[in-house]
Amino acid sequence: MHSESGIADGMLTGKTIWTANQPPNRPQIKHVTCSFCQNTHEGAYIMTIYSFESGISENITCDAGSVLSISEKHFKDGAASLQWDFAEEAFLSVKEAIGYRPFREGAKSQARDSFAVWIYNKEPRRGKLVFEFGRGAEVDCRLEFALDFRGWRTVWAAYERDMEGNPHPEMDTLTIRMPKEAGSGTLFIDQLMLNTPIDPRFHTRDFQAAAVNIGADQSANAHWLALYAFEQLEPYVGMSDTVPPEEAEAHARMNEKFEAQYYAEKPVTQADIEQLRERYAGYGIVREEDSIKGRPVALPFFDHFPGEQKERLKSLTGSVQLSELCEFLLEAALSFCSSVQAEHRAELQAMVVDVLDHLDDQGWTYGSAQGTVHHFGYNYREFYPAAFLMRDMLREAGRLERTQRTMRWYSGAGRIHTPLAEIEGNIDIFNTTLHGMLASILIMDESPQKVRELHALREWLGQSLLPAPGLRAAYKIDGSAYHHVNHYPAYAVGGFQGVAPVMYVLSGTPYRVGQRAHETIRKALLAMRLYSNKREWLLSLAARHPTGKWALDPEPFAYIALSGTPDGAKALDEEVAAAYMRLLEPGERTESDAARRFQEAGITPEADPNGHWTMNYAALVIHRRGCWLAAMRGHSRYLWANETYVSANLYGRYISHGHLQIMSQGDPVNNEDSGYRQEGWDWNRWPGTTAMRKPIGELRSDVRNVDTFSGFEEMLLSDETYAGGLHLEGRNGMFAMKLHEHPKYEGSHRARKSAFFFEDMIVCLGTDIENANEAYPVDTTLFQAHMPIYGDPIWVNGPEAVRTFPYFQKMQLDNPAWIMDNKGNGYYVAAGQTLSLSKTTQHSKHQATGADTAGDFAAAWLEHGHAPRNGSYEYAVLVGTDAERAEAFCKRMQSPETAGYKVLRQDRTAHAVRDEGSRTTGYALFEADARIDTGHIAAVDTPSMVLIREADDGRLIVSAVDPDLRLYEGVEPDQYDEDGVQKEVSVYSRKWVHAESIPATMRLTLYGGWALAEGADGGGLHAGSDEEGAGGEGLQAGSDVEGTGGEGQHAGSDTEGAGKESLQAGADVEGPGGGERRGEGADWHVRIIESNGSHTVIELYCRDAMPREFVLVKASRTS
Repeated sequence: MHSESGIADGMLTGKTIWTANQPPNRPQIKHVTCSFCQNTHEGAYIMTIYSFESGISENITCDAGSVLSISEKHFKDGAASLQWDFAEEAFLSVKEAIGYRPFREGAKSQARDSFAVWIYNKEPRRGKLVFEFGRGAEVDCRLEFALDFRGWRTVWAAYERDMEGNPHPEMDTLTIRMPKEAGSGTLFIDQLMLNTPIDPRFHTRDFQAAAVNIGADQSANAHWLALYAFEQLEPYVGMSDTVPPEEAEAHARMNEKFEAQYYAEKPVTQADIEQLRERYAGYGIVREEDSIKGRPVALPFFDHFPGEQKERLKSLTGSVQLSELCEFLLEAALSFCSSVQAEHRAELQAMVVDVLDHLDDQGWTYGSAQGTVHHFGYNYREFYPAAFLMRDMLREAGRLERTQRTMRWYSGAGRIHTPLAEIEGNIDIFNTTLHGMLASILIMDESPQKVRELHALREWLGQSLLPAPGLRAAYKIDGSAYHHVNHYPAYAVGGFQGVAPVMYVLSGTPYRVGQRAHETIRKALLAMRLYSNKREWLLSLAARHPTGKWALDPEPFAYIALSGTPDGAKALDEEVAAAYMRLLEPGERTESDAARRFQEAGITPEADPNGHWTMNYAALVIHRRGCWLAAMRGHSRYLWANETYVSANLYGRYISHGHLQIMSQGDPVNNEDSGYRQEGWDWNRWPGTTAMRKPIGELRSDVRNVDTFSGFEEMLLSDETYAGGLHLEGRNGMFAMKLHEHPKYEGSHRARKSAFFFEDMIVCLGTDIENANEAYPVDTTLFQAHMPIYGDPIWVNGPEAVRTFPYFQKMQLDNPAWIMDNKGNGYYVAAGQTLSLSKTTQHSKHQATGADTAGDFAAAWLEHGHAPRNGSYEYAVLVGTDAERAEAFCKRMQSPETAGYKVLRQDRTAHAVRDEGSRTTGYALFEADARIDTGHIAAVDTPSMVLIREADDGRLIVSAVDPDLRLYEGVEPDQYDEDGVQKEVSVYSRKWVHAESIPATMRLTLYGGWALAEGADGGGLHAGSDEEGAGGEGLQAGSDVEGTGGEGQHAGSDTEGAGKESLQAGADVEGPGGGERRGEGADWHVRIIESNGSHTVIELYCRDAMPREFVLVKASRTS
């Protein structure tokens, strides 16, 4: 009896068909089939899945020497498959409309019509199975499938890309031909899908179908998909004849340290064994004669199932997720290692061997790609430590060599033989498979090959950790940690969790990474505690996860500390250890073995970092005093404005439009106590941003699949190059950007924004605010802060707190005003502006689901009206103040003699602010201008930022930067349509993503006669150099290496013992830890071109948007 859904007794039927004649919710039964409508590309088409649960369809035939039957011996869904007993040169035919349709450009989905099938081979055979697709006897296209395997294997192949020949829409016949050399035997076939739409990024080639999706080896997903290519690489590291004693001793220590990361002896109870026994029983694993079977094992994605029916079909396969089996293996391994009862150990061993054999039979084995292995590492990471812990048992059971090869394959360990010049780091790999790469080598028998593989791993890892050029992963010279072509803490934290323990295992051995690589990962890790407070990081860095809950993990700090100093001189890195101690809560310090060790060494928690840091590869500046953090972030034509998926960050379009966040509240400090809460959050009002205030429905992103380089996601680019920041002496700094919203939404929306950070004051300026959309107003948000209670006070230009709720006031400011938010921050607002404040219950939408949310918030904003032209604003934030001091500041601003700051210039060309307390002036120079004529600056030939402090002895301390990353020059034509309007493109499709920053020079002309201070000639005082104590705690994000010519070391680690300064620009030095790959550079950072009594022309070398800091003294003579 068939149900209306085509399911017989809960099982898949013999054939499942989607047909253009039936709606998706009303299937029609035909023979032993069910029928649905599958829509793809530009319309509906027939789609067939053969699952062989209820018999053999009449349209399947074979040659006279073959026999077809239904078998329950092996299956990939349901409980049966098609058994094909064949003789020499046999064939099998399926007479059915294939349903293939050519891809049409402009379709909403980029999915490509594909063929998919599972094949079970009882024993490896010579030759290749051939799948022929055609019209009757005429073959249009074909696909080969190698038979040299045992167990299940699959192939996903796109008709237009992966097959020989030219597919035709009227194809109606599939013929499967057995090669002559295969002889006679038996194959099993299941889940035969004549045509199914699959994302073209995901098909993965392997040893059975090496011609599939070859381009994926060079794609953004290559780190997952290029397993076959990795296995083709030839080792470049030499191999000795013996295992040197030093290496052998190191292997034993590495085994101990690796094992200790996963295993600690524990009591194993009968309840523990019963729980594992129950889980094992759920896998349905049974042995029959010389074979094994059980529930199919699958990844959670099922990308080959059509979207409309995916969840339903997934449930019908009866599969168990791969991650569940891997977690079971690790728990069983831990219990095996701890158990003292022989019967328990014997049972655990039997279960582990059964699961491993079942996985191998299911195709989770060396050389098999399972159709796709994208994001595979997140589902397999427990497998590696499980196998490592059971290595002795596996050797006794005769499973070690097979398991080691499987570990090598799925971890992609073959990548360690990638030529140095082609290596690129990847946080996904660091996070999910790096430990597997190491484990796959450590479990090898002691041999010269093992030594070679470990040295190759060291070279690969050292190269991967070095500052990468352009927007390549994974780490930058300024401490940014890259994934998805941007600084991305949510991925970086996992990368640190993966890299740091491996660094620790390798430390103190001949396999430790080189000094420069160690310095790079150390810097990126320490930078994370700068843009986080205490553990939660800034919302502007949330990417597609604006929950406010994402946070750093202290444990990588412990591992990096225990890995020793980068130069190898000390076994303990005290600075990183002190950072770890601060990040722990007091109770955690008593529970941490590392913390106890650090305390015994006399290490105490570091003070809260204080200073100012620039991370221009993240368009981010960080300013810290006491325990508070203030930061501002933008975007550009290189760095996307937002990352949005179909179910993530749906309303976060403005999250990096000059977002100024203050994290100062809570114990420990966190996002929610500092004012952010998703429930009720007005997504139009990120503090600091200038944005159009739209109804929530119109603010929701229209997420598209724009090309084959990306999925359904939105990562919009501006067309402006000017975004970033600058620091001076590691203490104060500034941020500025040219804001231009992408035309996908509001291409006419522009603003020029700046912020100047002086101690606890942030001066914010805006000009040239414009927008052609008359439907909605434009605002600049001062603050939006959650109110945990109605009575949370704010202050509005008076000594009495406003506790009224709800509350709203709109003020046309004829005179300056001051206000206080409910988080301890004061605001001075200059006259001539329209200021609005509210305390109310806000109604919003959940960022991921679109569900209704609500919450109570206080907010303040400056109104620029509808379709503003030449709009502007001026306000200052006083962080961590009170009403009395905010009012006093406002009064002082009434007189030039007592004002806390002065705006020297505020127009389209430049924003300039002088801080009287520090005698520092900041300049946001948006345009090259021969007549700046403001403060010390007479002219500049490059849009730039400059900070100048007047020292008491008459010197000028100067810092300058060209914020343009210069990854390409001019206009990229394919980003624009025929009318010159910027289009939405995937950042993954941009060739400049892998380009190095183009060197340039800028000339800055100052009034007066100046000379470089002694010691600053040629190189100057390099901004952000890694000098202890700089910026208050010894790490300046955005640092450079002295003597590198200003561009840093983009790739390749340093030569042991050579020192950083010995590697010359352009050198191609190979050495332990990786070779040096450098672009063109210069031997200087700043130099005087001309100096006379009235003007001094200074030339600066610019690359990677790196700040240049130098000291000027009065010139003693004209030069």
